[in-house]
Amino acid sequence: MDALLDDASAAGASILVLDGSLVFGSDHLASALYHARKAIDEGRNASDSLQMETLLYSSGERQLSSAIRKMSVSDTTTVVVVARLSTDGFDPGEGWGFLPRKPVSVEMGQLIRFGIDRTAAGTIQADLLGDLVLERVANVDLIKK
Repeated sequence: MDALLDDASAAGASILVLDGSLVFGSDHLASALYHARKAIDEGRNASDSLQMETLLYSSGERQLSSAIRKMSVSDTTTVVVVARLSTDGFDPGEGWGFLPRKPVSVEMGQLIRFGIDRTAAGTIQADLLGDLVLERVANVDLIKK
């Protein structure tokens, strides 16, 4: 981990580690990073770092404490996503695995853990369920005011 952080720092990037079971593809992270950068640029950020602001948006939550509880890695985490946040977006390090743009499948349990209920999930086609997560990311600007 130290080498990973050193490499990122040398490249002017930072590292964000998330519970992978609640990351719904690279579009999810790209959207969270976009909104986090925009909030920082416009002085609407809730935290002092790009990593924490991206964590907030990726969670779809209003408060950082809720975002940390939801998206952080714990002893029970079985899938981890490590994102290298750079000036151009987020990019994989050498030898890193690839995160697809959208999840191959989305399970109702994942959506419920993310905070999307069955009623909302019932309003959209099954192959578009991951888009509800993108909607939650974009709505953070509205709910954190």
